[in-house]
Amino acid sequence: MLLLQEFDITIIDKLGKDNVVANFLSRLTHVINDLPIEDSFPEEYLFVVSTYSPWYANIIKFLAVGKLPHHLSPREKKKIVQQSA
Repeated sequence: MLLLQEFDITIIDKLGKDNVVANFLSRLTHVINDLPIEDSFPEEYLFVVSTYSPWYANIIKFLAVGKLPHHLSPREKKKIVQQSA
C-alpha cells in the first residue's frame, strides 16, 4: 500500500453490467481452490532484474573503452584481446 502511494492514480468503480469480467466472477457458484494464496512479497525480490549479456559483450567493451573486466581470469582476458584483433 505504501508503494502505491507514490503514484498519482484515480480508481474508478464500474457497475457490474459494465465490468464484464467482475460480473462473471461474481456469479460463479462453485470455485475449487486447494492452494493457499501466497501473499508475502519480500523486498529483496520485488525489484530483481535478470539480464543476459551476449558472448561478445566483453569484446565490445574492450574495443570501446580499452579496459578488461577485473572479474575475469588471465586466460579469459587474453582470449578477449585475441578475439578483438
